[in-house]
Amino acid sequence: MGKTLPREELKREVRATADRLSEPQPLLPGVEALLRDAAALGLGRAVASSSSCGWVEGWLRRHEIRGLLDVVVARDDVTRVKPDPELFLLAARRLEIAPARCIVFEDSPNGMRAALAAGMRCVAVPNVLTRSLERPEVDLVMDSLDERPLSGILDVVQAGGVGA
Repeated sequence: MGKTLPREELKREVRATADRLSEPQPLLPGVEALLRDAAALGLGRAVASSSSCGWVEGWLRRHEIRGLLDVVVARDDVTRVKPDPELFLLAARRLEIAPARCIVFEDSPNGMRAALAAGMRCVAVPNVLTRSLERPEVDLVMDSLDERPLSGILDVVQAGGVGA
């Protein structure tokens, strides 16, 4: 079209479009139950996202699950995002949990790589967009978080996982 947009204006436009498209998306099945089960077991719960803090906090509040989390870490909190492990390592520090004792639930291969690089266990829950992408070997692959209870997930992961 021949028109040059300033970088910041373009970033705002992309963010507004992404927000508009993600706004009507429901919370994925099993997320709330998993968080509630983890809380009942006294496990720390965090979100570590490559999105902005404002976007993540808004999403969590909109779906009424912010209160189920102890820690939220986003791109504003780090210098590098996934596949770098910095987000996950910061979340573990804020939870005061050793990385080796953490289990990450991830939908993207870059997130899976970040979790593994952080020395954490990883459960892959690919979505429609990431299902066909090549992913690293993880401890467990699930089609949906509601396919087994948290206790079953913990049993598999603690037993050494089943691989990808």
